[in-house]
Amino acid sequence: MAPPGPAASARILSIQSHVVSGYVGNRAATFPLQLLGHEVDAINTVQFSNHTGYNTFAGTRFAAAHMRELFAGLQANGLDRGYTHLLTGYMGNSDNVRAVESIARQLREQNPGLVFVLDPVLGDDGALYVPEDLVALYRDVLCPLATLLTPNQFEAEQLTGQPIASLDDAKRACDALHALGVPNVVITSLQTADDPDVLHLVGSEKSPQTGACHQFAIAFPRLTGYFTGSGDLFAAVVMARHFEMAAHADGLGALARACELATATQAGVMVATKRRQEATGVAVAPDHLHRGSRPADMVRGFELCIIPAQRQIVSPDTRFAAVDI
Repeated sequence: MAPPGPAASARILSIQSHVVSGYVGNRAATFPLQLLGHEVDAINTVQFSNHTGYNTFAGTRFAAAHMRELFAGLQANGLDRGYTHLLTGYMGNSDNVRAVESIARQLREQNPGLVFVLDPVLGDDGALYVPEDLVALYRDVLCPLATLLTPNQFEAEQLTGQPIASLDDAKRACDALHALGVPNVVITSLQTADDPDVLHLVGSEKSPQTGACHQFAIAFPRLTGYFTGSGDLFAAVVMARHFEMAAHADGLGALARACELATATQAGVMVATKRRQEATGVAVAPDHLHRGSRPADMVRGFELCIIPAQRQIVSPDTRFAAVDI
């Protein structure tokens, strides 16, 4: 579907990782949000030379005190007033989760209608890449504050304690996440056994007035390669599109339309990235998908093609349809 007409600008505080080179975390989120017409202020949870998918990286993981100090500086100048959205990604430790909880509560005191988009960056492909205690903190502390939650399949399994192998499993997981207090849930990538070449997005929006749920799925092709930051890009774009759609929607349906556009953008950027990587002539051997064996020039080729493919953010070529489930 085509994007709607312009909506008012959001003012967003984005708390995520940062890299000097490449596109993950705030680097993957800020430009797309700005391109879609929104103001973005960024607090970085880490500053690395490059993302951790490379065999080596350098930099600093910031302590929670760093985040709190930056937010206190915003407060001292009244710059914390007026945020409409909070977007969070990689936090890495329990102290940072608690700092985000504090910031979210303070922002909601300033603006009770604050939209908190929580990307629970916990792991993927069956493995955690954060301490295990963060799962309970996300579930019990941050999920009840969130307006929109964007876990991948593995993260949704961790947060609900339920295996997810089918669309019906995903629907039940969405129900469990609603029960935590999250009105909008998007499981961003579900792979089922019947078709390994297709991924599914499963979304569910719950009416705060009636409690009714609208659940839907979007099927899209699975691309082979080593993509990092695509989830960060998706969370940012679905937030922006949901803001636009909610301004034009009457009742349920805004989340599904937002996901159609965000999925199209993500697919467009990833296809452009894959084509650019193929043009480098660098081979992608099966063992290169495992940490410790990835040539830097191969990983570099898979850095998200956000700037050259920016038209895919504003007006994506591909169209995906949400189907009620």
